[in-house]
Amino acid sequence: MAKVTIDGIEVEVQDGINVIEAAKTADVHVPHFCYHPSLSIVGQCRMCLVEVEGMPKLQAGCATPVKDGMKIHVWNEKVDKARKGQMEFLLINHPLDCPICDKAGECPLQDYSFNYGSVTSRYGEFKRTYPGMDRTAIGPHVIQNMNRCIHCTRCIRFTAEITGTSELAFFRRGASTEVGVFPGTPLDNWMSACVTDICPTGALTPREFRFESRVWNLDSTDSVCNGCDVGCNLFIGHRSGQVFRYRPRVNPEVNDHWLCDYGRFSYEQYETDRVVVPKVRTEDDYLAISTWEEALQSIESGFRDAKNISVIASAQMTNEEAWMARTLFADRLEAKIGVMVDPIGPIKMKSRTEWLVGDQAGPNFRGVQSVIGTTSIEELLTNGADGVDVLYICDARFSDRASDPAVVANLRKAKFLVVHSWDANHPLTEVADVLIPGSTLPEKEGTFTNLQQTVQRIHQAYAPKGQGVTDLEALRRIGARLFPGDEEFHSADAMDIFETLREPMALAGIKGLAGGSEPEVMA
Repeated sequence: MAKVTIDGIEVEVQDGINVIEAAKTADVHVPHFCYHPSLSIVGQCRMCLVEVEGMPKLQAGCATPVKDGMKIHVWNEKVDKARKGQMEFLLINHPLDCPICDKAGECPLQDYSFNYGSVTSRYGEFKRTYPGMDRTAIGPHVIQNMNRCIHCTRCIRFTAEITGTSELAFFRRGASTEVGVFPGTPLDNWMSACVTDICPTGALTPREFRFESRVWNLDSTDSVCNGCDVGCNLFIGHRSGQVFRYRPRVNPEVNDHWLCDYGRFSYEQYETDRVVVPKVRTEDDYLAISTWEEALQSIESGFRDAKNISVIASAQMTNEEAWMARTLFADRLEAKIGVMVDPIGPIKMKSRTEWLVGDQAGPNFRGVQSVIGTTSIEELLTNGADGVDVLYICDARFSDRASDPAVVANLRKAKFLVVHSWDANHPLTEVADVLIPGSTLPEKEGTFTNLQQTVQRIHQAYAPKGQGVTDLEALRRIGARLFPGDEEFHSADAMDIFETLREPMALAGIKGLAGGSEPEVMA
């Protein structure tokens, strides 16, 4: 360890780390453009210059390792003058696109211009432009505006060092230097949109979010991606019950600063017709809109005297929903309950120390299975639900196979079929006897268990649509209807249920359970 003094604050840091990271320990921000903690150091932008006592010239904070006894000045007149000069240099060719740029509101160049720049510019010449390179699609998800680029090389280093695909490079020289893709090689790797996250300007923006919303009009909620079993941490950007984007949330142990394109744009699946009210099949075989009371009454009638009950859980369920389903169906009704998950990918994700490989098309197969057991549901899918009095499907999209007409017909063989679904266009919604409006990822609260056996919490971004409730609340309502005196169905608070799960999950070797009332989530 090394003791260093940063702007008069003495801190103890790991010996050899650079000044930018050491300054964070003292709660001092060193402005920077080209530096990124998960990429190599190039010292290219010269924005992170600091004064180190005993050195005659200003030093690049990103490329200067600290050592014991070092005294560093991040803020003084000499450093401020250098920063102002560098900002003036960077802005002489930068277009005044802030009013129309999607990066506005979260743009480091914009922020640093206000904080460290000058209110005037001495530059009176024509700005350098790149004709034909503004609003250019360089890949399926990334739009380039070269006029806004400050040549920090973050995007180039990302494709070279993280994905290893090297689609981007510098072309030409001097004032004509430009970033581009090689001929016939679009930016089309599985994490291509990450370059839009690390770009410090609006030079690279995601096509799907382009001109959709100003970032300051969006609310942000911490969650976990449900695309596969890696469990990447993310922010949900939403407004008025609509998701506008997913962004990676830093977790060095899982996804570091990254998010794959499959997971990043998976919110688009929710842009479809939703089940917003319960429905009950009438005597003339019509699936009619109903109240919750009518739906619960029909479910109560269906379960009455039922001897053979089967339940299909889903890898999209939270641990808490799985616990509620097990408590209701397996413990109280002695039903058979099982879960399956489709294979996917494999999808690779880079943590700070290793590559993780997701191969399951669900975020919580391991967690659900640890709660409900390992009963197989294959028999129901292949041979049908003949002889089953009640079949309860906790999620219509529990598998892609559930859209197969043959599988739908097999499941419909049950005497009484209850289906949870948020997707109004799913085939199972048409054949159900009772249809319960389900909830999507942004509408859920609870925990997932990823492939590392680590529990991570998801937060509810907004309430379910229409008369819908969370899946946890729907199961609680059914339990309270069937067993009105049972205390297990008095609350649908996810964290209360998690406390019940904490000890058995810890015994099963699942991590992230220590301390406090919440699962441990690194951020």
